[in-house]
Amino acid sequence: MTKKVKMTEILPHSGIMKNNEHIFPVRVYYEDTDVGGVVYYANYLKYLERARSEMLGMLAIDQAEMLHYNKADDVSFVVRRCEVDFKLSARLDDCLNVRTQIINLGGASIIMQQDIFKNGICIIEAIIKIAVIDKSGKPKKLPKLIAEKFEKLL
Repeated sequence: MTKKVKMTEILPHSGIMKNNEHIFPVRVYYEDTDVGGVVYYANYLKYLERARSEMLGMLAIDQAEMLHYNKADDVSFVVRRCEVDFKLSARLDDCLNVRTQIINLGGASIIMQQDIFKNGICIIEAIIKIAVIDKSGKPKKLPKLIAEKFEKLL
């Protein structure tokens, strides 16, 4: 017998921008879980990363193009700090939403609040500090055009 999955919201695969946040849908697959069907803790970090990448795409920030460093303003984004509060677990076939908000723009950093919800209940809270770096890995000022895109989400 097939288990029916109740989806509370059906979102496009890249998610949606709503007010000042990005909402990204994730379904928990078998590969995400341990033998008990519970999401392995490190996979939540993957969900957060995917959500950030999709948000950048929706803001027309092309990470892949910037990695070529063809333009003076090209930068990379790397996680500098990650604080995660695991409140509840997700399980096989759960439908989750990752909500991302920009909470602070620094000269060479971005701080984001990322929360994962299951059926409207927050199960993961995370604060992610992103460093902006140049091709050699040194801190670089956030380019003005990118900063302007992020400022719209503050």
